[in-house]
Amino acid sequence: MPAIFVGICLWASLWVFTGTSCWVRSIFGIPCPGCGSSRAVAEIFRGNIREALRFHPLVFLSLAVIFVFGFSIFDKNDKSKSRKKIVDLALLCFAVLYIGVYIVRMVMFFPGTEPMTYLHTSILGRLIGFIENLG
Repeated sequence: MPAIFVGICLWASLWVFTGTSCWVRSIFGIPCPGCGSSRAVAEIFRGNIREALRFHPLVFLSLAVIFVFGFSIFDKNDKSKSRKKIVDLALLCFAVLYIGVYIVRMVMFFPGTEPMTYLHTSILGRLIGFIENLG
């Protein structure tokens, strides 16, 4: 329980300090491959499927993967090594797909516009700004 409390406090501190709740963006200044996923899920709950897919085109696949593999983690009876290999391969393919979609989104659809802009208030951005001001 203390670890959860510390994690929430760290997350809230990053959000207040950098202006974003994304760990990757708050530290490095660039959006993560999942950028837009939270907003996409929110749009699904509002019934705006088109807007959800605009925020992140893999939102439905992501929810399915979380659901399917989330339950497979809790299956204590299955100790099959072949099933573990299938799960690992599927997760690797999912990660490669996610990174591919991320690159396409960064280069083709959102160069220089939200959500794919550099966050100068990130920790790295502030550090770079500090070093630039020293010289």
